[in-house]
Amino acid sequence: MDAPVAEADVIFVDFPIWWYVAPHIINSFLTAHDFSGKTIVLFATSGGSDFGRTQDELEDSVYGTTHLMEGQILNGKQGKEELVEYVNSLAL
Repeated sequence: MDAPVAEADVIFVDFPIWWYVAPHIINSFLTAHDFSGKTIVLFATSGGSDFGRTQDELEDSVYGTTHLMEGQILNGKQGKEELVEYVNSLAL
């Protein structure tokens, strides 16, 4: 794992939603690293899908004490102020 990621307590993982789930490469990324003790905030881009069962599908891809947190769908309509407000609302 790269040093900046290893030192981080919170990691934001962005991906497109395809038919209500994350692409398989996201599972591969999560299983390839030990994120124990870290919080991973999932957020996604989508033209119409919501998170569906994405978080459930990814739960088995993280180890130990990793906290997997569902974020939100970002579709390009959010401005900077809305994004800052959203991140601050996560109480990380």
